[in-house]
Amino acid sequence: MEEKESGRKEKARECKKCRLGRSQMLHMYEGSATIHGVPKILSPQLYSFRRYLWTIMLLVMTTGLVIFLYKSFTRYYEYPIITNTRLEFNHEMQFPAVTICNANQFRQHKIPNDDWEIKDLIFKMSEMSVLSEYFEQHFAWSSPEFSFISDPEAHMGKNLYKFALNAAHKMEDMFIVCIWAGAIVDCSKYFETVITDMGVCYTFNSNRSSPMTSYGSGSMSGLRVIVDIQQPEYYFSQISLAGIKVLLHEPGSAAMLTSSGFVARPGSSTAVTIKKERIDGLSKPYKAFGSEYCVTSHEPGFKTPLHRYKDYIYTRQTCAMNCLTDDYVKHCNCCSLFDKGEEEYCSLRTLTDCYIPYKAVANISDILKNCTCPSRCVKEKYISSISVADFASTFTKDYMVNNGILKNRSGSYISDNVIDLRIYYETLTVTVTEQKEEITIETILGDLGGQMGLFIGASVLSVIEVIEFVTLLFIGWYNERQDKLKTKPAPLEHINKISSDSYL
Repeated sequence: MEEKESGRKEKARECKKCRLGRSQMLHMYEGSATIHGVPKILSPQLYSFRRYLWTIMLLVMTTGLVIFLYKSFTRYYEYPIITNTRLEFNHEMQFPAVTICNANQFRQHKIPNDDWEIKDLIFKMSEMSVLSEYFEQHFAWSSPEFSFISDPEAHMGKNLYKFALNAAHKMEDMFIVCIWAGAIVDCSKYFETVITDMGVCYTFNSNRSSPMTSYGSGSMSGLRVIVDIQQPEYYFSQISLAGIKVLLHEPGSAAMLTSSGFVARPGSSTAVTIKKERIDGLSKPYKAFGSEYCVTSHEPGFKTPLHRYKDYIYTRQTCAMNCLTDDYVKHCNCCSLFDKGEEEYCSLRTLTDCYIPYKAVANISDILKNCTCPSRCVKEKYISSISVADFASTFTKDYMVNNGILKNRSGSYISDNVIDLRIYYETLTVTVTEQKEEITIETILGDLGGQMGLFIGASVLSVIEVIEFVTLLFIGWYNERQDKLKTKPAPLEHINKISSDSYL
């Protein structure tokens, strides 16, 4: 046992002799350092000022490198974006939803002749009500006056809503012919009745789960409808023009026709060629559109936060309309005939005394300031080019009338009421505007390698060398400290105690 113990002590003494001191470590690092300037500083120099000069230069270069790194990481955490545009070629493409609204909301023969209060309500909801104020001030014109006969039951909100649905133009009366991809189809199977901000409208391809697909460009691969706007049935309406309002939008999204879409006039053949564009924005933490984060509505499981449009795709327009309707409903405690929501419909009296007057004077900008309506990260839009010609030549119209093709409609009636609308893709190419990160970790590492080589002639292995050298210095310092503690003389009190014990 004593021999083994003495052997261990002998090895420990030999190991201590093998340890390198700090000066030896510096000498070793001096010979292996790959950072430019370090050997010049650590090795002996013929002129001592060279060591100081190289030290200053190395410090300056290292400071420059640190400043560059700081700027790089600061820029990285600003999350800058670059935008690329590319063309995506397809053999087939999803067709847009097409919503068609008659410019007139209420058929004249469906309005009770003796109910002047309903007639007054329709007038106050119309564009003519707004224009009448200007006409009264500048021209010798006065708005129509109605003598009122009260009918409380008919004027309740739910009954007014039923009246609005019944008074709207019906699909079977409005749509004469529907053609999809060159084949005549049943309009009622391809169009769905929807309630929009323009009243009762009809949407083609509204089902987002099974959208219609176009397999080619040109009119034979698109939608064609011949519509009768029934102008003899026109009355006061939200817009005073005659014709239809058309909106191209994503399947599954709510149609907002008061702020979007185009009009087609009666007696015309309107051809609409479509080009599709898509924007792929970056989600948080990147600010895809100016100073705001976008909504990742394209991700599976996303649920719209808009309680009035919970069955539709989230869009910025529906968000704004959700906010406006909330404000109107909060003020009058009910919703209008064409508003989305689960509140009860306003009675005729509430509409005329509260809802319509408040909506006319409400400051939309102030209302929307209190709403947060970010854009979607991924959104599609349809760019349309419209060309218009007469519905048909005089010869063709006479032929159609004489042969009963348009069911007893005269030539003058066709000119005043019938619209031929054709919608199709100009090309099956999508213009994609794609956002990408301007700076990534890979970019920073690449720049770091280049700048380290430029400033101090170093690489990643050079950094590892420095870490290794510092680690060895620390270990050497720690071992020296431990050796000193082991060889430190015993305290005087301890020595006295040992001496007194020996006398005992």
